Amino acid sequence: MISDDVTALSGVDQTRARILAATREIYANHGSRGTTTREVAVRAGVNEATLFRHFGTKQQLLSEMLDFYSGASAIPEMVERVRSYATIEDQLRELARCCVESLKRKEDLMRITMAEEITNPDALTCAWQASTAARGALKEFFEEKVASGALRGEGDILARVFMSLFFALVMARKIWGDTDVTHESVVENIVEIFLNGARGR
Repeated sequence: MISDDVTALSGVDQTRARILAATREIYANHGSRGTTTREVAVRAGVNEATLFRHFGTKQQLLSEMLDFYSGASAIPEMVERVRSYATIEDQLRELARCCVESLKRKEDLMRITMAEEITNPDALTCAWQASTAARGALKEFFEEKVASGALRGEGDILARVFMSLFFALVMARKIWGDTDVTHESVVENIVEIFLNGARGR
């Protein structure tokens, strides 16, 4: 079902957004090989000529869809906002919430992209753009904390570990059956565990 957010747009923007939303729905269920421009056009309520006018090729369509839904700016923007928070605990909790929300929003895309990358290493990797952008912003954040003595370790490693903790929890929820674990509980526990291992002395 196409999101109500899409229908709130108008004209060309709405058409592109509807095509991208339809592409995401089909791709998340069938992967790149199972995503056809014909089915996307039908789902989006346009004809294939319109789809190709906006995106050129199927490969370009898939690439733009993954880029559009990657949420690449969410964590870097949050890193800037939390710098004004009073304590490192508050900063990390807010960053943790942002990580969880970012991962949840594109969990379906990451699952199918991970599966495709196993069988086709040259497949699209845009679903990981947010991870690259987020890691860069978090690396800088943690380097500042190490330099100030608040944390110990290497900024890049701390960023990878911090993100990996949330990635593992979000992506393994179905395997572990964690339906009764709240996101706030996850945030509180992981931040505490992380600080116990990385806090400066």
